[in-house]
Amino acid sequence: MILMKKSKMKLKKKILIKGFADSCKTIKKKPLYLAIVPVIDLLFLFVFFIIYNFFFEKIMDRIISLLMLTGKALQGLTQTEISLNILSNQQQMNSLIINIGFWIFGLVVLSYLLYCIFQGLVWFIAHKVLKEKTNFKEYIKRFFAVNILWCISFIIIAYFYVKAVILTQVLRSPSNLVMVGTFSAILLVVLCYFAFISYALIKKHRFIESIKKSFSLGTKEFPTIASMYILLILGFALIDGFLRLLFMINTTLMIIVGIILIFPFIAYARLVIISVVEKLIKT
Repeated sequence: MILMKKSKMKLKKKILIKGFADSCKTIKKKPLYLAIVPVIDLLFLFVFFIIYNFFFEKIMDRIISLLMLTGKALQGLTQTEISLNILSNQQQMNSLIINIGFWIFGLVVLSYLLYCIFQGLVWFIAHKVLKEKTNFKEYIKRFFAVNILWCISFIIIAYFYVKAVILTQVLRSPSNLVMVGTFSAILLVVLCYFAFISYALIKKHRFIESIKKSFSLGTKEFPTIASMYILLILGFALIDGFLRLLFMINTTLMIIVGIILIFPFIAYARLVIISVVEKLIKT
């Protein structure tokens, strides 16, 4: 029994080492991967931030108008007068609230579409580079489907966090912002943990099956997968430390080197995740 456990542990270590090593070999054989994928990631961020800034400005304009309207309704009035003022401004307030909801919904939908198109493409390329037979149309369809669950989960987490921020910093009401923030961060880590596993699985499995397998594999093989993530995080930490040193020398140099190092490392991380998950499925 002990020997079996030891042999399993050795096998998992080999899988982990092989996953990192095979990803390096793949990049050496196909260096164009590190030239194409980081550009797509950069393009995704560029387009996303343009759209985000546009929608954020629209949302903030309406939130400020709502706060100003509410402030005018409450300023220097008695409780009875406040109630009457709120009622008289109710239609305008409702219109602003609906408008805010409309712009938030638009931001969520466009963010989801952009993420699925750009990230679906780079994950598909990563699969192809590892010489895995993958149909682009089928992969993108499954990528869109699986991200519905992750998107809804993210919205729920974001909702409670933003609500706590508004209560604490805008309305100055007592709120457990620190606890909500910590809990939200933990949930986001868990969400990413299972989401990345599912991206490696949807190549072979449909939506429901890939979700089930991502949870079962992520739980069963937690020591190996968690170790993989920790090693990748350490890689990012080393890059971050190096960039902090460059920041003390020159900010522009730090940005240029940051782009050169971070985005190729993200591309490499995708290969590692796919490689390790694929090997764990086979064992």
